Amino acid sequence: MKGYIFLILTIIFETTAIILMKKADGMTHKWYLMTGGVCYAATFFLLAMALKYLPMGYTNAVWAGTSTFLVYMAGMIWFKDKTSFTEIFFVACIITGIVGLNYLQKGK
Repeated sequence: MKGYIFLILTIIFETTAIILMKKADGMTHKWYLMTGGVCYAATFFLLAMALKYLPMGYTNAVWAGTSTFLVYMAGMIWFKDKTSFTEIFFVACIITGIVGLNYLQKGK
């Protein structure tokens, strides 16, 4: 259970870091940039902790896929990023993969 808590926190901190980097607008808003850097540092610490308890391949796939999905959604909702049916299809493929990995992991 500890590993999953660390993994969820890893995903939250990385997603937050990427959103803050976007809000930093390059180097225009240094507060967002510095806070995003702190979030990235927390991400790597939490990832290292998650890897103590969970398999490496599984952890990386869930971390990367979930964060990608969340950042994609944040871009569409808060930053009004344009999207297409094809992009939505491939993001759905990522989610399908994450669900499949979780299903397989429960059987171990």
